[in-house]
Amino acid sequence: KTHTLTERFVQFTLSEKIPKNRLRNILAVTFSNNAAKEMKERILLWLKSVYFDNPEQADELSQVTSLDREKMIGKAGMLIDEILDNYSDFQVRTIDSFMATIFKASAIDFGYNPEFEILMSNDMLMEYSFNLFLRNVREGTYEASLFEEIIAVIHEHKKRDSSYLWDPSKTILNEIKNIYRRLASTGKRPVVYDLSAEMAGVKDRIRETLDAIEDVIVGSGIERRGNSSYPDILSMVREGSFADLIGKGMKNPPVNKPKTGNAAALESYNRILDIWTEAGALINQYISLYGRSCYMPYLKVYERFSRIIEETKKHQGKIFIEDINRNLADYINSDIVPDIYFRIGETIYHYLIDEFQDTSQVQWRNIFPLIENSLSQGGSSFVVGDTKQAIYGFRDADYTIMKNLEAESPFLSARHDVQELGINYRSQQRILEFNETVFKRIVAGSEEYRETGEQSGLIDYVQNVKEGSKGGGYAEVTLCGRNDEDPSER
Repeated sequence: KTHTLTERFVQFTLSEKIPKNRLRNILAVTFSNNAAKEMKERILLWLKSVYFDNPEQADELSQVTSLDREKMIGKAGMLIDEILDNYSDFQVRTIDSFMATIFKASAIDFGYNPEFEILMSNDMLMEYSFNLFLRNVREGTYEASLFEEIIAVIHEHKKRDSSYLWDPSKTILNEIKNIYRRLASTGKRPVVYDLSAEMAGVKDRIRETLDAIEDVIVGSGIERRGNSSYPDILSMVREGSFADLIGKGMKNPPVNKPKTGNAAALESYNRILDIWTEAGALINQYISLYGRSCYMPYLKVYERFSRIIEETKKHQGKIFIEDINRNLADYINSDIVPDIYFRIGETIYHYLIDEFQDTSQVQWRNIFPLIENSLSQGGSSFVVGDTKQAIYGFRDADYTIMKNLEAESPFLSARHDVQELGINYRSQQRILEFNETVFKRIVAGSEEYRETGEQSGLIDYVQNVKEGSKGGGYAEVTLCGRNDEDPSER
């Protein structure tokens, strides 16, 4: 994928027909700093190879630039000099780096000094701010009531065999950090609601149903069932350990079925079954409420704490790296794009994005208006990626962004072109045959995994081996403004 993106970058800079293709008007976006460094090296190596008339690179570029060989060699030499003389115009960056530049140019709009420091690790400042928050945890304060609520939740939800939590502050801070990172990566705000009254009502009803079962068992004298979970469930409820009910099976009823002929015993047995079924429904209702509410006290603390952390960051002139995309999410729109380009001192007309399957929703939301603006002015967007290699979901990457872009362009001002490059440069024929068997036959024929395979592209792809080479198949998507001067070079 990097080879194709690198070649396109070099093609754009060398071409005399692609509009608005100055070095500073082209941005290549990579996934990591190491990838950006590697791509810069590859681009310079391409230009150097062309300048010294290396047959392989020169022939390949001649097919896409419409330049005669001598002119292409001369322009490659001038581009090398331009890059070395104006290295800041050589824009091969991570998306976080590019967004940080935009944020810095608009820092005043966010209430920050333009000379702020970006922190790659937020642990120290988070701990400092949390200590400031703890100062307000005094009797009678709102912060104290929050702590009482969250500590009650912690102790209620801990397992019966777990140790007593003597210092809950560390646990609370770790959860606050997790919430902060999660919300920053999605650009969303938490929704806080109170289910305590509803949960208390369900707990009371669970107690009542289990007491009713016990009353019927004692009154009827029916034999208790030895392999039923009822005794453990009854014990948990009476001890108030409702969290232990999660995952507890209720397949076997509390009592054995009495022999036929004893009408009173059968009636009591059926009554127990009815109440047991009702108890199961109530326990499921409790588990649902538990799943929705167990984090609410942490979110309440987060809401209060987040004000302190924002004040601390502004006071110290610091910002977390994950804050940038979150703050820009509600800021960048089509109307503000011209101001953004004015502030950063350059207009990007051509976007080239690598590893597009690893783009997150908030990143795509932020860069979308910039690409849309460039396409409307005759620019282009070129992305490469492989949804089969989407492994960064834990960092909120969303491969469906690429799948949706392959299916349909969201940019009305651009024509849309999708190509699947099917040569696998990394594997030999036996490996490809194994992949075909696993994914195109086994996964495609599985009811459980077929839908996932379709969504990720695992069962619908083309890969052919190239003898003596290494590599892998992937997809590329090209978007170009409608007013291209020479679409043949696109």
